[in-house]
Amino acid sequence: MTNSKSNTSKPKFSATIQYQNLEFSEAECLSKAQAQCKKDYKNIEITDINIYIKPDEHRVYYVANGDKTGSVAL
Repeated sequence: MTNSKSNTSKPKFSATIQYQNLEFSEAECLSKAQAQCKKDYKNIEITDINIYIKPDEHRVYYVANGDKTGSVAL
């Protein structure tokens, strides 16, 4: 008997946040957070990163590798 799994690919994903007169993408926020983390913690190898987008504060907060924290302006 053969395995009949379909060869469907995952759909592409993007998220755009609109707040008051601001518009920014999730990918943009992630990129900024990663760059800021590397600036804040020299020679870090980021193995995982979570971001928290706070448009009302005009900030993106991050937690990298479980214990490295910081923020960057939107």
